[in-house]
Amino acid sequence: MECVLRTEFRLRDHGVWVPAEVLDLSVAGMKVRFDPFFRGKTLPPERFEWAECTFRFPVNGSFFQIEGCFLRVYQREAGRFTAGVEFSDPSPEQQFKLVELYGIFRRKSADIP
Repeated sequence: MECVLRTEFRLRDHGVWVPAEVLDLSVAGMKVRFDPFFRGKTLPPERFEWAECTFRFPVNGSFFQIEGCFLRVYQREAGRFTAGVEFSDPSPEQQFKLVELYGIFRRKSADIP
């Protein structure tokens, strides 16, 4: 499923939620683009390889959270990284929520109420 959504992620050893754009989404994982500048320094791409994270998506005034890990950074451009993410064994409920999230985005992008 190709889309552009907003999400945030938090690395296991960082307490800060980092905004990211979701460029591609499926029930297995996603492709995200984000600024790697953390706490006054830019983290190297290697820091994200196999890094475990929590991702959260804003949904109806709350957040849908799911665990995952970065696979690797495969594109660097203008101070932004694009990376692959694999979700950590999403439950059937989480898979349905991901599909619902994609549906909400599609309706908004097509201006369908």
